[in-house]
Amino acid sequence: MTGGNGDSSYAYHSPSVQLKIVLALKPLLEHGIYQNVRSFIKAVDGVFRIVDFGCAIGMNTLLTADTIVTAVKSIFIGHCLDVPEFQVHFVDLPSNDFNTLFRTLPSFRGVSGDGRTGLPTPAVHGEDMPPATRSYFASAVSGSHYRRLFPRQTLHFCHSSTSLHWLSQVPRSIEDISSPAWNDGHVYISSDAVADAYLNQFKQDFAAFLGARAEEIIPGGCMFIALLGRNSVDIKEQSGLGACAFHLEAAFLELVKEGLIEEEKLNSFNIPYYGPSVEELKIVVETENSFEIDSVRTLSGFPLHPLLEVREGEEDMFGRIVAKHYRALFENIVGAHLGWNEYLIDEFFSRIEKRAAAKYGEYLPNTLDLVIAFLLRK
Repeated sequence: MTGGNGDSSYAYHSPSVQLKIVLALKPLLEHGIYQNVRSFIKAVDGVFRIVDFGCAIGMNTLLTADTIVTAVKSIFIGHCLDVPEFQVHFVDLPSNDFNTLFRTLPSFRGVSGDGRTGLPTPAVHGEDMPPATRSYFASAVSGSHYRRLFPRQTLHFCHSSTSLHWLSQVPRSIEDISSPAWNDGHVYISSDAVADAYLNQFKQDFAAFLGARAEEIIPGGCMFIALLGRNSVDIKEQSGLGACAFHLEAAFLELVKEGLIEEEKLNSFNIPYYGPSVEELKIVVETENSFEIDSVRTLSGFPLHPLLEVREGEEDMFGRIVAKHYRALFENIVGAHLGWNEYLIDEFFSRIEKRAAAKYGEYLPNTLDLVIAFLLRK
C-alpha cells in the first residue's frame, strides 16, 4: 500500500471502498463479540489485548479499533465487572506507514471515560469517523502475520480485514518456465494448473497464520477475519481480484507493445493474492484444527471502483480516480518490479487512467466478494 496521505496514498483512498466494507462488517463484528467474548471475560487479567493484523493506515483502522473496544467494554459493564485496560497492537509489514497511522491516532483520555462506570465520554462523531479521543493504549508491531509475533496465550481478540488474501509470496511454480503452471504472459490465474498453485499457496499461508495465532491467543479467545474472496465454486472466477488483475495485465501489455518494457517484465510479474471460497477457508480451519468456526459467510456486491456511474463528460475524471485508486493499492509491487523507475511507473498508471476513461463500461460492473469468519480458539 502507498504510504503518506497524498492523493495517491492508501490513507486518501481507503475512505471510499474500504469504508463501505468497514461499515458493512461492523454489525457482524459487534455481534460476534457480544456472543463470544463473555465466555472468557472473568479470565482477563486486568488488560484486554487486541490485535489488528494487516492494519494498514487511515480512519478505517481507527474506526475498527474503537468498535472492538467499545463492544468489549459493554460486555464487562453488562456483567457488572470492572472494565479492564485495553491494549491495541497494530500489526503490518515493515513497509506500512506507521508514522502516518500514529499521527492520526486520537488523543488518549484514559480507560474509564467518566471514571465511574467505564462508559466512554460522549463525543459527537458520525459512524464513518472515529471518536476524538481513545480509551486504549496503542502500539505498532512490524512483521509478517504468517509467523509468530506475540508471546504465548497473551491475546484475547484478533482482527484482520482485507489483508489475508495477500499471500506471503507468489507460488514458485508459476514463475518456473519448466513447470506446467508457468504463467506465461499473464499476471494472475490463467489456467487450472496456475489456479491450483495459487490455492495451494493460500492453504499453506492461511494454515501458518492460524498456527501462529493458536500459540498467541488464550483458550476461548476470538478472531474475526474478513478477506477478499469469491462467491463461486469456480476457482478461476476471482471476483474483484480477477478484475484488478485483468486491468493491470492490460497496462503491462500496452507498455510491452509500445516498447517501453521487455516482454520478460510482463512474463515475470504475478500478483501475490488469492480469493478463496467459503469452503476452501473452512477446509483449512478444520484441517489445522486449532479453532472452532462460530460463523462463516460471504458478503457480495461491494463496488470495486469509487463511482457507480459515469455521465457524459466525466470519463477523464473517472480515469484519474481509478488510476489513483490502483496506484494506492499496487504501486509498491508494480514499482518494485519496474526497478522503481519513476518514468515507467508513471507511464504504467497513465495506461490505467487512459484505459479506464476509454473503457469505463468494463470497470463499472466490477464488484468485490468478502469471505467472513468468526473463529474461537479451542
